[in-house]
Amino acid sequence: MPPKLRRGATHWDGRRTDGQKEGFEEGFEEGREADDEAEELAQEVARTYPGGLPYPARPPANPEVGSPAVPPTIDDEDRKRLLLELRALVGASVQRLWLPSPRLCVLQLRLPGRSALAVIDARLRFAALVPERPTAPDSAPRSQATLRNALEGTRLSGAALVVPRDRRVASPRLEFGERVLIAEEALLCVETASGKILWASSGASRRPGSAYPGADEIPLGDAQPLTSRDRKVREALAAEEQAGVAARRKELVARLRTRVRKLGRTAAAVEEDAARAARAGEERARAELLLPLASRLARGSREARVPDWSRLDEEGRPMEVVIALDPSLSPAENAARWLRRAKRYRTAAERIATRREQVQAELSRTQALLARAETAQSADELAAVEAELPEAPPRSLRGRAAPRLPYRKFISQAGAPILVGRSARDNDALTFRVARGNDLWLHARGLQGAHVVVPGAGDSPDARTLGDAALLAAHFSAGRGEDRVEVAWTRCKHVRKAKGAPAGTVIVTQEKALRVRLEAERLAALLSTET
Repeated sequence: MPPKLRRGATHWDGRRTDGQKEGFEEGFEEGREADDEAEELAQEVARTYPGGLPYPARPPANPEVGSPAVPPTIDDEDRKRLLLELRALVGASVQRLWLPSPRLCVLQLRLPGRSALAVIDARLRFAALVPERPTAPDSAPRSQATLRNALEGTRLSGAALVVPRDRRVASPRLEFGERVLIAEEALLCVETASGKILWASSGASRRPGSAYPGADEIPLGDAQPLTSRDRKVREALAAEEQAGVAARRKELVARLRTRVRKLGRTAAAVEEDAARAARAGEERARAELLLPLASRLARGSREARVPDWSRLDEEGRPMEVVIALDPSLSPAENAARWLRRAKRYRTAAERIATRREQVQAELSRTQALLARAETAQSADELAAVEAELPEAPPRSLRGRAAPRLPYRKFISQAGAPILVGRSARDNDALTFRVARGNDLWLHARGLQGAHVVVPGAGDSPDARTLGDAALLAAHFSAGRGEDRVEVAWTRCKHVRKAKGAPAGTVIVTQEKALRVRLEAERLAALLSTET
């Protein structure tokens, strides 16, 4: 029988792998969160700038063309002249790019002997050179990495003003060889050859994976340089700058409030230690009163009545003191514990006092920084506050996040581990880099799904473990929801990959098959063991 070709993890549209799907879904996820973030940011800006922005942060729709209205500061003639300046930088390489906000991209361009900063703004639909980078919060839109991977290291090959064929508004387009960056109501990165949208910023009506309708280019001509160019660009970016300041202030205030809360908890703990240190003398005195009589008291006593010769009554007799005891310890053990604690706190008293002063000073300093951050009105004021924050510890001290594993791990009824690939690329990693030759390998027969590996199964696989692994292979496949699924299994050494085959696609020999009934209770118990 010829070897069978099997597909790995389910493909998104029949052509793209899960890895590509993950990249495209970044844009989808960001778009879902955009409205809440924008509304919260708009409220923050309104509180900080009660006089209002130079124009609305979200311009009202123009009913005539169905697109955002353009403030009068930038018109199509201005766009042409600004793009002519950018066109003069053709050949410059993209060293780095940032997204200060989902609708604004800053590009650092490098030419021999000099560098330049350019922006492309989807809110006002213009692209221009700028003297400095607009203010941005510390956190960037999550899809920034996707756009960086697409454009960093490429070269600017053109700049044009275009009109999309399904709209009647002019938009700037920056060309980078095989890809272009277009600013409509949102930023779009489009593949030149196929017209496929590779990435879209939040708020975009066009989605990654769809086809861009194409656009007609408007000749730029040879217009003269824009009069009052710097002023116009500054005005155009003013609202973006203010929104960036508001977002950056919001992040800084949140960080400082978190630090104030942590320092408050630390201060409370230090105060508690200081109180215990102050009580250490009392515990020592209690132990010294108890020790002379400890041998006369029975284990399990809850209290002891002892004479205190340091305090006498009018007749010269010692005052009686009642001492509460821990009944699980003998009286002598109670006294020994008090003495140890008194010694420890007496030794630590000076260190506790020093620590209390340090924590209180740091708390007061952080509260002062928080007050300054809450009232800061400019990027410079925020930067001054940030400069006074304590330096973060080195990464090696803070610890690093555990590396992402290409599989999910479950435990069978017999206690054996079962590894399940997360995606098509992860299937390859699990089968060919993690698994060993004699490990068991399972896959839903004739269906798209995950690779499943049982490491260290030995010569005679445990029947319960094999059944649990087959159940997981059926569940993590296109057969999920069916009553019965046929699952193929073999040793990993009988699984190989053809040269140039798509991710997750393998050739299997010497396989066996078993039919699996998807039992809901057994599956739920198995899924609950994920570690």
